[in-house]
Amino acid sequence: MDGGTKGHAMDLTTATANMARDMGASLVGVAPVERFDGAPPAHHPAELLPGAKAVMTFGIRILDRVMAWPDLLKGSPFYPESKRTEALRLCLYEKSGYQIINDHLNAIALRVATHLEDVGYPSLFFPTTNTGVPEEYAHVPAIFSHRHAAVRAGLGEFGLNNVVVTARYGPRIRWNSVITAAPLTPSPLLAMKTCDGLACLECVRQCPGGALSTLPEAEEHGLWLNPPARTDWNTCRQSRMVTDCMGRCLRVCPAGRPPRRGPSGQIA
Repeated sequence: MDGGTKGHAMDLTTATANMARDMGASLVGVAPVERFDGAPPAHHPAELLPGAKAVMTFGIRILDRVMAWPDLLKGSPFYPESKRTEALRLCLYEKSGYQIINDHLNAIALRVATHLEDVGYPSLFFPTTNTGVPEEYAHVPAIFSHRHAAVRAGLGEFGLNNVVVTARYGPRIRWNSVITAAPLTPSPLLAMKTCDGLACLECVRQCPGGALSTLPEAEEHGLWLNPPARTDWNTCRQSRMVTDCMGRCLRVCPAGRPPRRGPSGQIA
């Protein structure tokens, strides 16, 4: 890549990443398609988009107070305990912590992909995992893994909860990606672990249904570029229906919890 081509790639990458940030993305990164070598058949970016050169991945964090939904409104006379958690799960977590963020990620992906095609580079995106998928297909494997794309863009590593753990937000962030033929400049891979791993196990211990189990090949001190654990999705689903534990494996993770400022502006 000569100087002019490299400069164009950097300028295009910066402009497109800033577009995503201006639309509300909390984190943005780029992975070259070579980092996806070894993907299952028909899941490699170059198989989904012939001529693909890069994948841009972006995430939107979940608000702290939304993640704390099980503890809200305790003692409220308007929400008896028998209805409180169900109301908060349906009206707060599933909306503000999931659906609205996913819809916004899809809008960012559409804008980014359209922009890249407008400047001459074929692009493709898939909606956030299982958005709008009928119930009977809810656990069919996604066509493209935004989690793997986020890890390969250097935005985090897989945690024992089988989602991406970032340094800044822990696992409390949702993702989408754009596959493109544009020669975007890659982001560096993660250099240090973000999941405390086998020294923590908090997400595994606090899963009420026992849906998480560690894989024997997960090296304790290695960066986890692939899932280090297995999730029994049927058990997870049944547990959520019985215990209202939705989001617990994200909530209990100690990663990415910087000090927060209180009402006076002081660090709380």
